[in-house]
Amino acid sequence: MSESLQQVASYLGGLAVYLRNLGAEVPEPLLDRYDTGEIGFAITGELPGSDDPKPAVITALEIWNPAGAGRYERAEYGYDLIDYPANRRRAFHMHDVPAYLARLGVTAHEHCEEVLGKPSCDHYLGLPVYSGYEGLNALLACLSDPGPLGCARLRCPR
Repeated sequence: MSESLQQVASYLGGLAVYLRNLGAEVPEPLLDRYDTGEIGFAITGELPGSDDPKPAVITALEIWNPAGAGRYERAEYGYDLIDYPANRRRAFHMHDVPAYLARLGVTAHEHCEEVLGKPSCDHYLGLPVYSGYEGLNALLACLSDPGPLGCARLRCPR
């Protein structure tokens, strides 16, 4: 699906508002324009809850490629949750697509760390995430569940 520059900017603003409505501290988002013609953004928010040792942090970043006639298509993404109070991480990524297709046979991959900094697999096979809202919702569901993230149920291509 292709979007206009204004639609991507509005979508970015909506993601920031969505996180703020959940109580996250999110700086004003900026849509970056790159010399290559791509546009992109990265927004990071500190989530409410325990701040011991520091607050949980959620990030959404996307790169959009020109698709002609003033339109753009999402080409890369990264949605990350680092849950410092629970000492764990969950993430959904799509980047370096040709390399991941060749190496893993998939365009998207996931990260899952039941213990932060100690993954049992560097890259789990993943399914595409179709929007920032879908990615953030999946991460927030992890945050709201005090049980294990379920990394052992994910497929590691070793």
